[in-house]
Amino acid sequence: MEATTAKMKILLTGATGLVGRDLAFAAAEGGFELLSAQHACPPERGKPVLLDMSSSDSIRKAFAANRPDVVIHAAAMTDVDACESNKELALAVNAKATEAIATEARRAGSHLVYVSTDYVFDGSKGSYGENDEPNPVNFYGKSKLMGEVAAERFASTWCIARTSTPYGLHPRRKSFPVVVAERLSAGQEMKVVSDQRTSPTHTANLSMMILELAARRSEGTLHVSSSTGISRLEFAARVAKELELDGSLLRPASGEEVGWRAVRPRDTTLNVSKANSLLAAKPESLEESLRVFIPSLKRQQMHARTRTDK
Repeated sequence: MEATTAKMKILLTGATGLVGRDLAFAAAEGGFELLSAQHACPPERGKPVLLDMSSSDSIRKAFAANRPDVVIHAAAMTDVDACESNKELALAVNAKATEAIATEARRAGSHLVYVSTDYVFDGSKGSYGENDEPNPVNFYGKSKLMGEVAAERFASTWCIARTSTPYGLHPRRKSFPVVVAERLSAGQEMKVVSDQRTSPTHTANLSMMILELAARRSEGTLHVSSSTGISRLEFAARVAKELELDGSLLRPASGEEVGWRAVRPRDTTLNVSKANSLLAAKPESLEESLRVFIPSLKRQQMHARTRTDK
């Protein structure tokens, strides 16, 4: 893949987000010419490119000035409850901006990789394949599905990369296992949903799969998540065990009991057999990913304690 990526120019949206930050680091280290879309926060990796997701004119200018080979569109409004409360904003960010990006990608001759979600499914059966019919149950899922439709309709070449429950380390955002670690380390009880199953995906593994799709200019829809389906409670228990924390502090709860306002699908685990057969960067099991993630989390906690002690 090195010969392919050496001269490839990638425009990355959402470069400062949970998924985008790891994508930016991996792209910069992988020999890509990285252009990181910037609006409010400056990116840590890549050449900053001014791009306001709320302005079609800003998107047009960014593409016209840079003409990327590939655009990885990872920017999104991902707070499920916030999407339900502010549907107009969710529609603007997840659907309308995607339409504008897909349109400009076509005009610039750029291949589009659109990062989507397992929440496009209703959760009635689990182990969803790429050909299963989407049927979202909340507005976040609906707005992301509208983004998928826009990518297909307006881009000349496109790939939809659906993932599930991304987790990783970020200087400002706390993914689910980080919250679990903090609460249990403080000796606090934590209510955790026990009746919802997803495929929690480490952002480091996800980044390598998405970058491979970009390098290959892969087309169509592909599920790029962990190969492990698990409930949030089981996931939290695994994190507690790996960190040698008191798992008895975890309390099974329903979505209503933890304060979720929007309906969540019951089981949106993804079938990744297609990705396994096509990609060199294989979807990892939860066990494989935790072997990488847990030591990184421990180092982060140690650094945090060191700063506190000074």
